[in-house]
Amino acid sequence: MKKIGIVVVLILFLSGCILQNKHQNDQIIIENTTVVYTPPDSPNVSNFNVIVIGWDGVQRDRFFDCYYNRTGECPNGLPAIEKLSNGKIYNLTVTDGATHTKPGWVQLLTGYNSAITGTYSNAKYQPVPENYSIFEKLENHFGNIITVFLASKPDHTGAKCKGEYTKVTDYWGGVLYEGAEPFGEPWCITKTKVDYFETGMGENEKVGEKALQMLDQYGDKRFFMFFHFGDPDETGHRAKSFSAKYVQAIQDDDLWLKKIMDKLTELNISDRTYIYVVTDHGFDTLQSPSKGVNHFNAPYGIYATNDISLIRSIDRKDLTPTLLERYGVALGQIDNAPPVDGYPAQFLQTSCIPEGLAYLDYPGAPVCCNGLSLINLDKQVVKHCEIATGGVGDDSGYCTKCGDGICMTPENKCNCPADCK
Repeated sequence: MKKIGIVVVLILFLSGCILQNKHQNDQIIIENTTVVYTPPDSPNVSNFNVIVIGWDGVQRDRFFDCYYNRTGECPNGLPAIEKLSNGKIYNLTVTDGATHTKPGWVQLLTGYNSAITGTYSNAKYQPVPENYSIFEKLENHFGNIITVFLASKPDHTGAKCKGEYTKVTDYWGGVLYEGAEPFGEPWCITKTKVDYFETGMGENEKVGEKALQMLDQYGDKRFFMFFHFGDPDETGHRAKSFSAKYVQAIQDDDLWLKKIMDKLTELNISDRTYIYVVTDHGFDTLQSPSKGVNHFNAPYGIYATNDISLIRSIDRKDLTPTLLERYGVALGQIDNAPPVDGYPAQFLQTSCIPEGLAYLDYPGAPVCCNGLSLINLDKQVVKHCEIATGGVGDDSGYCTKCGDGICMTPENKCNCPADCK
């Protein structure tokens, strides 16, 4: 497969790409039990499995507050994700589509921008076209791979088709809409292509227990599985992102990661199973107009993995290209599916960034082309003049002809509204 702009000597950038690098241990202790987990020791392990674990709504700064126990709320840190990643946690940043759940998981599991999938936000969406998802591409390529989709939320990770009865509630149980599904939810078509599909599962425990069951059932076969945990997003909407309950929800995600790792060890398949923990978006802070109860403009998340071939931070659209690269599946057009928009995390891009496209802040990242200025995400204005928060020290943004330091409107115009300056 042709790769454009691949940097040969990647190792020079490796340490800089890693945001956080904690101490490395052979074992960790969680709840008085020892996690003995052996990840794949080589990028070339054959006949491997993949598990994508979704932690919905994990804000980067709050994650690291817990990871390093900065606030005293996480005395044990997040030991499972530390063990999984060998202490290497990377940035995940959203530069296309709303920082909402629907476009988040669609982009993560397809590698396409919102203009291609038609899912822009929780309110503006459509079914993912046939053959566009990572599930279908793997099924079509391998034929004998088991695919599993488990998700917490009933609508934002939903699969009702247009015209089917649906009931949409807010985070406090109020009914927002009840009747015929107007557009068709994102996974309406995909659900028929997956070996096991279940959504609307609710709390973490239900998702986690089913995940363990799927591993028991299919652990002796080659598989690709997606496990979506709805917290801490659900808790953030109820208790706000700066609350102790929000951090407790992150710890619960970590506990379920530990249980999944334990199950792989029990089944003797940990040494050939890659795990990728990703978040779809972050969460607003107390300083934002939503006062930490929503994620209107929350582009800062994290990802972690035991795949040692990954070397850099990623855009939300980079996950599927990274997985396709791992599997040896083409990133270009396949049947009716166009080339993916993202870029594999196994490589650094080297060409400069043209006008309107995104810059990711990591060492060795390409910069804006000549004549363009960088406008950081924390200067990007969205609905209600919401400024991006939750990613301290991150200078990711967009390359534009606007002058440096000038805000951009949602229409990408240079003249910022006076009340947003």
